[in-house]
Amino acid sequence: MLRRLVLLLALAAMAHGVTLRKWIAAHEKTCYFASVDVPFKKVAFYFAVHQGGNFDIDFEVEGPNNRQLFKGEAERQGDYVFTATQIGEYAFCFKNGLASFADKLVEFDITVEDEARPEDIAKRTKRDEVASSAVTIASDLQQITKFMKYFRLRENRNFATISSTESRIWWFSALDSLCVVLVAVVQVYAIQALFTAKRTRL
Repeated sequence: MLRRLVLLLALAAMAHGVTLRKWIAAHEKTCYFASVDVPFKKVAFYFAVHQGGNFDIDFEVEGPNNRQLFKGEAERQGDYVFTATQIGEYAFCFKNGLASFADKLVEFDITVEDEARPEDIAKRTKRDEVASSAVTIASDLQQITKFMKYFRLRENRNFATISSTESRIWWFSALDSLCVVLVAVVQVYAIQALFTAKRTRL
């Protein structure tokens, strides 16, 4: 039991990350930072736009000395893994582009871990079934978490589409009813004017 606990704590200490959700206003740029204290650590960066506009956002990832690593425009989601070769702070920035006038809800996950991946640990600990099982479970949980995030993202986007369609149908129906009433009123006044003109001639 103690051995399992130590193993799980060691696996948990391998990586540290944070998952956040942030509303980004129109034309706003916001940055988040992750510190790497030892070279050759793995950095994972995931983001997805859940609400707002066309569900897209501009982003860029910069390393120490403002060295640009990744950049994208009008991206709906992204999943990147890279090796941090330099010690220092890495910046992860989002920008709600100039063409957008809607606030956007972005969920993102930044994880910094040692270079040793769970697969490598599993190879090293083939003789230890408990360690191998724990690594497999941790890897499966990460995969399940990614699937859950993906399906939640699709659900939010589909719900936004349904809400937008419902709103458009309501306004179209209201405008259609208003047009019918307006045409009926015009017809009543036209017929009334026609009969009034005939009476004045007689």
